[in-house]
Amino acid sequence: MINPAVAPRTERANSGGERLRLSRGSARVYRHAAEVAPEIWRATFSDTPKDFHYYRLLEQTMRSHFDFRYLLVFDEGDRPLALQPLIIATQDLAASAGGKFAQFVARMRGSFPRFFQSRMALAGCLVGEGKIGMLGSANAVVPLLAEALEEFARTERIGLLAFKNFPAASRVALSCLERIGYVRLAGFPSLAIDLNFSSFEEYVMTRLSKVTRKTLRRKFRVADGASPPLTLEVLFDAEREINEIYPLYLAVAQQSDVRFEVFTREYFIEAPRLAPGRFRYFIWRRGGRVVAFSFCTIWNGTIYDNDIGLDYTVAHELNLYYVTFRDLLNWALGHGLRRYASAPFNYDPKLHLRLELQPVDIYVKHISHVLNRLVKTFAPAFEPARSDPTLRRHLHLLE
Repeated sequence: MINPAVAPRTERANSGGERLRLSRGSARVYRHAAEVAPEIWRATFSDTPKDFHYYRLLEQTMRSHFDFRYLLVFDEGDRPLALQPLIIATQDLAASAGGKFAQFVARMRGSFPRFFQSRMALAGCLVGEGKIGMLGSANAVVPLLAEALEEFARTERIGLLAFKNFPAASRVALSCLERIGYVRLAGFPSLAIDLNFSSFEEYVMTRLSKVTRKTLRRKFRVADGASPPLTLEVLFDAEREINEIYPLYLAVAQQSDVRFEVFTREYFIEAPRLAPGRFRYFIWRRGGRVVAFSFCTIWNGTIYDNDIGLDYTVAHELNLYYVTFRDLLNWALGHGLRRYASAPFNYDPKLHLRLELQPVDIYVKHISHVLNRLVKTFAPAFEPARSDPTLRRHLHLLE
């Protein structure tokens, strides 16, 4: 059912933007988040930290890496049904491949740099879970949105489409996608834990195995006995520290076997200006030198541990990953937060710490019926979750 508070206020929503005619309505495509009426943003994305302010942040700091669009779908009465952010990117189709195939792709790209790459339209967010900003029922919205996405792709000569990282809880709402040719794959899940304990020590004693408890305490003795000692500061803004923290972020991002988005310096600088109060910078120093940092979002009782940076000259010696995890949980408990959520990857230690996988799905389709048969046949071999050795042991939880 259309939200009556939003439906009448379409003058700005209808103005500007490329118009697409659909079988049962229409859509408009906008290049900037600010071109979509504020009331539409509030009605569709006010329940998530990935809202108007976040998309504006991405636009201003990541545009050299990606193109962004905003697809606003209307019913036959010209009332808004859904808002869907899009990412236009040249996707490395072998990004999650490994072994001999990855080596083969690398050799081929020596002669053909764009081998096994495709221009792609992604519905969802650059990072984190995808979301459709619905103003109507899923049965009415999703098929029309899928049609609008395909029409947009044709106008832009984009062949490959995807709904990126939608939570498993939305499978029923998105079930029509598989009926119209999409193949569903298991994406890289984030992880989370409810903070329903009073202290980190209680968490260690009640949630972790005896072996993990012993290992953690040994690691913390080393870190806590360091000289000079480790210190922690929590900042709302880290522009003055950017020259120290950004290289540590890059050190972690660039050592990953699977590389997707790497944020710019400007992203970390502008975040607190475009969404005041939402972000925190946790910075660990030793003898005045930054050795670790974590960029977090605080939202609706949850601390999102988004990005980490480590000084690898001391990270393993001081067990810095475990120190950051302990200190973030202590800070969250001290500030009355109820949940800790961690970004994907580094799954093995996180699962030993009893964080729970949060399954996400990727729906992929090629607009060519012939090529889509190949996509449906071969895409499961490149399923992101299958590329990680730890996740392969937990596929039953993701599918």
